[in-house]
Amino acid sequence: MSEQNPEEIGREKPDHWQLMRDVVAFQFKLAMDGLRDVLLSPVSIAAALYGLFSNPENPGHHFNRLLKFGRQTDVWINLFGATDHYKDENSKDENAASSDAYIQKLEDLLIAEYRKGGLVRGLKDSTDGLIERIRRERSQDE
Repeated sequence: MSEQNPEEIGREKPDHWQLMRDVVAFQFKLAMDGLRDVLLSPVSIAAALYGLFSNPENPGHHFNRLLKFGRQTDVWINLFGATDHYKDENSKDENAASSDAYIQKLEDLLIAEYRKGGLVRGLKDSTDGLIERIRRERSQDE
C-alpha cells in the first residue's frame, strides 16, 4: 500500500476517501434538512393561525413568508447538489454560499490537522489500513 503524500490530500483523493467525504457531507445535510423540517412544521401552523386572526384581508401573509424562508433554506442546504459553492442569483449577498462552504471549511481543517500529524493522521492511516485489509481478504475469497 503506497502512502499518500500529505500535500496531495484534498486534491487527489482516493476513491474511498471521496466517497466517505460525500457520505458524511450528505448525512450532515440530511440532519440540517430534518431539523429544519421538524422546526418548520409547528411554526407553519402557528403562522397560518396567526394570519387567520391578525390579518383577515391577507391571512396567508405570514405563512407565505415562511414558505419563502423554506425555499431559501433549501437552496442553502443544497441537499442533493454538487459540493461546489452555490450562489443564489436572487441573493442580495454575492458571496452567499451554501452549506457546502462550511463542509469545505471543515474538510480544510481536517486536512490541516492531518498534515500536523497526530490523531487525524493516525485515524486516516488506520482507516486506510483497515480498508486495504478488507479488500485483500475479499479478493482472496473470490
